[in-house]
Amino acid sequence: MKISALEIIGYGKWEGKTIENLQDFQLFFGLNEAGKSTIMAFIHSILFGFPTKQQSLPRMEPKNKGAYGGKLVLEDTVFGRVTVERLRGKATGDVIVYFEDGSTGSDAELEQLLGGTDRARYQSIFSFDIHGLQNVQNLKEVDFERYLLATGTIGSDVLIRAEERLQKRLDELFKPSGKNPKLNQQLQKVKLAFATYQDGKRNNQQYLRILSDLEEAQGGVARVHVQRQVLRLEVEQEETLLKIWPIYEEWQFLRKQMEQLGDLDFPANGVVRLEHLVAREKELNAQLIQWQEDLVKLVEQQRTNDLWSESDAEKVDGLLEEWPLFQEWQRHISELEQEIRYLNQKEAQQFVSLDAVKVIPEDDDILAMRLDVSIEHDLVNLQQEAERNQLQVAELQQQESWKNNELAQLQKQCENLEQGLWSSAKFQETQQRLERQEARKKAVSPMPALGLSVVFLVSLVLAVVLQWVILYGMAALFLVGAVIAWIRFTKKLLVKTHYDPMEYGAFLEQKQARVALKKCYDEMDYLTVQLGQLEKRLRELQIVDADLDAKWQVYRELFFLPSDFSGKRLESILFVWREVKLGIENKTKAMNEARILEKKVAAWTSKLAELEQELGLESLPVDEQVMQLRTKRKARKSYVAEIAKSQEKEEQLRNQIAILEREKASIALDKSELLKAANVKNEEFFRQKGLQVEQQWKWQERAVLLRAQITDVHLEMLAGVQHESEISAQVLERKDRLRMLDADLDRYNKTIVENELARDALEDGQSFSDRMQHFYSERETFQELAKEWIRVKLAKEMVGQIMRKLQEEKLPKVLTRATHFFQLLSKDNYKQVRFVENRLQVERHDGVRFFPEELSQATKEQLYLAIRFAVIQMLHGEQRLPIIIDDSFVNFDEARLEEIMILLQDIRQDNQIIFFTCHKQLSKYFPKEAQHMLY
Repeated sequence: MKISALEIIGYGKWEGKTIENLQDFQLFFGLNEAGKSTIMAFIHSILFGFPTKQQSLPRMEPKNKGAYGGKLVLEDTVFGRVTVERLRGKATGDVIVYFEDGSTGSDAELEQLLGGTDRARYQSIFSFDIHGLQNVQNLKEVDFERYLLATGTIGSDVLIRAEERLQKRLDELFKPSGKNPKLNQQLQKVKLAFATYQDGKRNNQQYLRILSDLEEAQGGVARVHVQRQVLRLEVEQEETLLKIWPIYEEWQFLRKQMEQLGDLDFPANGVVRLEHLVAREKELNAQLIQWQEDLVKLVEQQRTNDLWSESDAEKVDGLLEEWPLFQEWQRHISELEQEIRYLNQKEAQQFVSLDAVKVIPEDDDILAMRLDVSIEHDLVNLQQEAERNQLQVAELQQQESWKNNELAQLQKQCENLEQGLWSSAKFQETQQRLERQEARKKAVSPMPALGLSVVFLVSLVLAVVLQWVILYGMAALFLVGAVIAWIRFTKKLLVKTHYDPMEYGAFLEQKQARVALKKCYDEMDYLTVQLGQLEKRLRELQIVDADLDAKWQVYRELFFLPSDFSGKRLESILFVWREVKLGIENKTKAMNEARILEKKVAAWTSKLAELEQELGLESLPVDEQVMQLRTKRKARKSYVAEIAKSQEKEEQLRNQIAILEREKASIALDKSELLKAANVKNEEFFRQKGLQVEQQWKWQERAVLLRAQITDVHLEMLAGVQHESEISAQVLERKDRLRMLDADLDRYNKTIVENELARDALEDGQSFSDRMQHFYSERETFQELAKEWIRVKLAKEMVGQIMRKLQEEKLPKVLTRATHFFQLLSKDNYKQVRFVENRLQVERHDGVRFFPEELSQATKEQLYLAIRFAVIQMLHGEQRLPIIIDDSFVNFDEARLEEIMILLQDIRQDNQIIFFTCHKQLSKYFPKEAQHMLY
């Protein structure tokens, strides 16, 4: 499992804090009081709940009483990527687990995520600080086994507590030589009760015989009661059979009648269906006669008459339909002629505004001109490019002027520096002389004096430690040598070099002047190069300007303009030419449309003249002729509509008559199928057979009603009975047997009363009974305590087996892994970790053994880490929870710190490691993306 992000809504000093993209090897750096321990406690609280008031851990609720809690994003869990949210609620907070598929969970799912790990177990294995590393010297073998149990290699420390409780319970129940345990006391009580019981039994020898007779009589009473119950049940059943015998007899008679009649083939509701078909057939015949008479009358009423032929009527209809269009065409032609006159006037005005045009082109040439949006874009781009080019030329010319001025100033500065310089020969001679003097001064070295001083100190330390006299003598000799060496060094150092200070100062001035002169010449060379680049750029811009003028010329020719026409005005000329071209296009379109409409008007007038000749109409104006045609067409349509209605009604009658004929045929077919289904030849036989079927159905209904009153058990019991008298005889026989059983019951009851009186007399007022009951009660109590002692003993043995399995399997494996880790951390300085005499012990590579308290603090902490990591590795098959470390390596030197960081780099392959520290130098062991700074 890995923590990939956390969101602190409110916890301690943090509010609204979000940290994302946590790595497998994550560092949190911050100074003291930066909130590192708060974030560590926040992770514990979200996973395992807020501390309760009964716990010693602080709850860290925000001081402003705001929201309390936050979220953790977990990856590589049994449920994939999940988000755990815990907010203020019950004592430990209300938790919600959000899964990838959108579902949610609660404490049960979180416990499953953590594999059942609680806060104590997690902090005892995966989360630790410097205080947890400092108590390893107190770890005993028994404590180590407890530690393994508490850390989860078996489950939890509940086994240890259970073993202690079981042993305590065993001691409370029984001790071989004890008096106070419950079993020991109860055993004495049983012995006393048994002795009292035996005395009462010896004084009552007849007691057992009386009890035997009493028990036999009571058994006889029980047997008689069972037999009487069985006989009474049989009598009740047979009396029930007598009650249902008439029903059973009638049911049997109906079954025989239906078997004799057999199965009759007859359709369901056959008679009703036949009568319905006959009635419907009569209705159809009457309706058919009526409709046939109506059809004859309708045909006689129809007559023929006509005005125009169908083709002439179609021509008139077409001409009248186009009459509104004819009027619209004439109106539109008038509008188009007016528009053409307006466009001619506008075109003349536009040519006047094109005063710079050399020659006015023809309309076709103007329509062929390319004046689209791309031309406009090109003109805008050319204008912008020309402006940019002019701006660049101005800037370059200004830069050229500035750099010429700067070059003149540098040249003057170089001339001033050259005037005060020495000759090259004089400068070199002075430089060589001063360098030789400086070399002699540097030849004086303090190394011999330092070496003798170090040897003296080493000899003195060894003499003090070893208390050897000869070492004191050697130290004195080295001291004398060191003093002489320091005196010589001081004398050489005090020897002054013989050179003139004035000369040395003048040399330094000449040296600085030469450096300044070189820098001046370098700057002049740099400015000269820059001026050359500026001149080159100006020539390039002049070439660009010539290219732009050539492009302008193309558009001047396109717009029929002279070569000296300004390019800035071309865009306005483009808009004028567009207006001219658009006017010519509109004028051409209007003229074409007017010609088309004139042709349509002439065609319609020609059609009207032809109809006047064909129909023999009077020669009238167009409007009056159209009115005349409309009047005659309306009269013809009225007559045609009346004829159409009559024909439509005739068609409807013929269709209805056809429908009646088909329905009559369908009815005849249905009647034939009914007769066929009943297997009869005519309707009379069909009705007779229907009556028989109706009688059979009544018998079946009665038989079903009777059968419902008879159960299957009754049928089974009556299967072999022929007459009602057989059942009556059996009832009388069983009642005689009941009277005999009543007599036996009276005899047994009399025996019981006599024996109970005799037993009461022998027991002497219940004294023997009380003794016997007391003995059995005390013995039962002893048996219950003995069973409890056996259960507790078996449970303790099972816990012991688990503990022995731990000692035999888990403990050696963990010690072996701890030894391996301790060797790595100590660079093979120690080779073994073991328990000796119930104490932890380590063995150095030379065979010397140490207990933890004999080791240095850093080595003890290395040993504790080795044991921690060994336990974590043992849990890899069960849990891979994040490891949280809070500044636990402050006692390590650089070499030991390097070793533990290398080991952590290896462990992070299986467990995420989150490291909190206030030491900046530890950040070098973490990649940059895995470092988070707290401020």
